[in-house]
Amino acid sequence: MRIPSILVAMALALGLFVAQSSRAAGQETDLSGFVDIFDGKSLDGWAKLTSYNDHGQWEVIDGAIAGDQWPKGEGGLLATEKMYSDFEVYAEVKTTYPQDSGLFLRVQPDVLSYQITIDHRPEGEIGAVYIPRGGGFAQHCYRGFSLWDPFDYNAMRIRIESQPPRIQVWLNGEKINDYQGALQEDGTPVVPRSGAIAIQVHPGENWRKGSKVLFRKIAVKELK
Repeated sequence: MRIPSILVAMALALGLFVAQSSRAAGQETDLSGFVDIFDGKSLDGWAKLTSYNDHGQWEVIDGAIAGDQWPKGEGGLLATEKMYSDFEVYAEVKTTYPQDSGLFLRVQPDVLSYQITIDHRPEGEIGAVYIPRGGGFAQHCYRGFSLWDPFDYNAMRIRIESQPPRIQVWLNGEKINDYQGALQEDGTPVVPRSGAIAIQVHPGENWRKGSKVLFRKIAVKELK
């Protein structure tokens, strides 16, 4: 009996979904040497990057940092009070659609940094390297969306080291980006080697009313 092509397509899609769903956040990530920088109960050790702006709303809901726009249409960054240089950061992230967020590395007071995009919306990218106030996109990532689970938490691991930095990005256990930075024409680095780690609520209309971005776990391993 010939199987209709639409059923074959549905079976393939279901198989892909099951395969992705089976990679539960954290199952394939070795967290030896990582230290939690979010205690699951409070925002101790974190603060709004108010030198950038005082927008965005952050609270802890059911063991996760929940970010929302505030006031309407406005976003901002929540940053660690501690500075980091060379490190790996692990985060479990859940988004709704459409939504735009990010995980920022070596963040300066004016938000100059390296951003790993969590841009879950039309024409967005998961896992691209973007440099706010430093030239925009440094390296795109068109594969991340295919590995992103829109209904559950996703495991992200990012490694940044050296100056200019090499930045590697893993999503749900699979490597999706490997970026090698370069110095500017005058020989200076684009972003200083030490800065905060931050998470984002993006401003603008691409944020569904009542939506929140959730970071259930955030941990860091500093590199020697």
